[in-house]
Amino acid sequence: MDVVANQDIADDLAFRVAIRQSEIRYRRLFEAAHDGVLILNSVSRKITDANPFMSRLLGYPHEELLGKELWEIGLLKDEQASQAAFRGLQKNGQVRYEDLPLESKSGEKREVEVVANRYDEDGTQVIQCNVRDITERKRTESALRASEERFRTLFELGPSAVYSCDARGVIQDFNRRAAELWGRTPAAGEDSERFCGSMRMFRPDGSVMPHDQCPMAWVISGRMPEVNDAEVTVERPDGSRVDVVVNIRSLRNERGEITGAINCAYDITERKHVEEHQRFLMSELAHRGGNLLAVIQSIVARTLIGAKPLAEERNTLTRRLQALAGSQSALLRKGFQGALVSDIIRIEFEAFSDRVITAGPDVMLNSRAAQTFALLLHELATNAAKYGALSQPDKGRVDIDWLIDGQAEDARFRFRWRERGGPPVVVPTRKGFGSILLERLASQDFGAPPTISFASDGLSYSIDAPLSIMTAGNQRTNLLRTSDFSRP
Repeated sequence: MDVVANQDIADDLAFRVAIRQSEIRYRRLFEAAHDGVLILNSVSRKITDANPFMSRLLGYPHEELLGKELWEIGLLKDEQASQAAFRGLQKNGQVRYEDLPLESKSGEKREVEVVANRYDEDGTQVIQCNVRDITERKRTESALRASEERFRTLFELGPSAVYSCDARGVIQDFNRRAAELWGRTPAAGEDSERFCGSMRMFRPDGSVMPHDQCPMAWVISGRMPEVNDAEVTVERPDGSRVDVVVNIRSLRNERGEITGAINCAYDITERKHVEEHQRFLMSELAHRGGNLLAVIQSIVARTLIGAKPLAEERNTLTRRLQALAGSQSALLRKGFQGALVSDIIRIEFEAFSDRVITAGPDVMLNSRAAQTFALLLHELATNAAKYGALSQPDKGRVDIDWLIDGQAEDARFRFRWRERGGPPVVVPTRKGFGSILLERLASQDFGAPPTISFASDGLSYSIDAPLSIMTAGNQRTNLLRTSDFSRP
């Protein structure tokens, strides 16, 4: 019996030691925990114990926390909320709050996560509240959301097309500009949508660029660390093409492994058109500058060979050069591609606008036809002002009309000049430089001889020429040559 008794005493002592050690370990955890711990009586809802972290979080000394309810220490907003929480505990054994506002004794506001559990302690119902301070986490999450919102706003509203691919090249995300550039909306995350959302791509030399050989594929494969200002051409579903400049950077994880890439591209189609037009203008200016000087030399030479007084010849020369300058002004408005008939007439007759009646559609003559037409119009205006319908103040008028007759290859440009109300018409006895312009040069440059009528009621001059020779887009866009003014 003594042996059994001694064994029981030993077991009881060991049990008590184990209990004591367990209590010590629990107390150490309780005291050192970096989360707040509150122990409450399940009936009175009052705090019976709190760890040091809870005291620091709330700003209350330990002894001030004891005997208070949760709403009294700023954890639950009021007594009713506290009672509702305890009813939930009684029913479910646990209550969890993902995000609760907390106000410390000093008025500092924090945000906490609370898990409250009801358990039995030697026949007594006890509630333990574990309180975790999530203020910094919430601030970080809020900053992250704000950052993501700023990024998304910039991503969507920026002027450039932006899209990303994963390590396999599958398109993961893209903005509105990218969809507009591609002319389609690819299915993000689909294996078939890789490297670029366009239908087809082309290199600057015009050769086809397979998607798996495009700059995005180079970066994702590691062949290139990045791509800066590379030019590619993308084709849309409707067949239209857009020239773009791409800049690509790889995305890497903490081990330096490529996880994807981001492409930022912008449309340079308009810029390319402008550059091409600038090259055209420079070439045209160089070509036209030389030709124009030759034309001026010919006009000067032909104007000053007559027997008229020098002052009169100088005045004639000046006006002819002004007409030539007027044609250049009209051409400049359309980038030397051509000039509108109405613009040429307006420039010539600004001083006679109330006595010159015009009617006709918009017709753009090519550069050579426009220049010849301007010189012809000037000669007609000069003759009308000196000898014809415009020679007398407030008397006489000129009717000018033009039209396009026919369609396609058979279309013709018809122009008519008619003078009314001037002095009797006198048929000229000699043909000077003006006559050469009106007759021979018109026939040569317009592909059809003009019709001139010296009727008693006024001069009539008409042109009936193939539209294909006259209009812009025709290949005959050279300026007049020196030989155009030579006599037969």
